[in-house]
Order: sequence, then C-alpha cells, then structure tokens
Amino acid sequence: MTLIESEALEALANDYHIVLNGPESRRNFTTRGVALNHLVGKEFQIGEAVFRGIRLCEPCTHLEEVSGKSVRKGLIHRGGLRAQILKSGRVRVGDDVEALDESV
Repeated sequence: MTLIESEALEALANDYHIVLNGPESRRNFTTRGVALNHLVGKEFQIGEAVFRGIRLCEPCTHLEEVSGKSVRKGLIHRGGLRAQILKSGRVRVGDDVEALDESV
C-alpha cells in the first residue's frame, strides 16, 4: 500500500509548476496533515486498518513515463510511503492517519 502527502503534490505545483493529482501519483492514498516520512518503521491506523511504514516511496522513471511529467526532482524525499497492511479493515475518505507509536 502506498501513500503520498497532498502537501507534497501542492509543493510540486508551487515550486516546479507541475500539477500531479492523487491518482496520477500512483499512490493508493493521499493524506493531509501527517508527516509520512516519520512513519517509516512505525505502525499506524487509518479507519479500521492497521499498517507498518516500510520505506520511502521515491519517485522513479516509471512514474515520469506514465504521468508524462518530469516529477522526480520535485518529489525526491517526499514521494510518499510504502506500507505493509497488518490488519485489513474499512477505510473511508476523511479517516485520520493515527500513529500507534506515541513517539511519532
């Protein structure tokens, strides 16, 4: 499962004048107000589902090819998060991303 911050997509548009919407980013979820990079190695919950942040999801040539946009430079270290699903469950639009480790 992959996530990307809406703030990263907004920064890409502001700083590099490249508009990439959530689905174009090829990520499963678009978040707001959560630092995804801080969730690497941590467990978190969205709705009823529980995940573990595995690693950063750095932008790649494939993303540029399928989107037709030169996004790699603008998304380095803010391309999102790859996560493992630990417990499946219902996730709804608007559900918060809640860290299960208090140190996040």
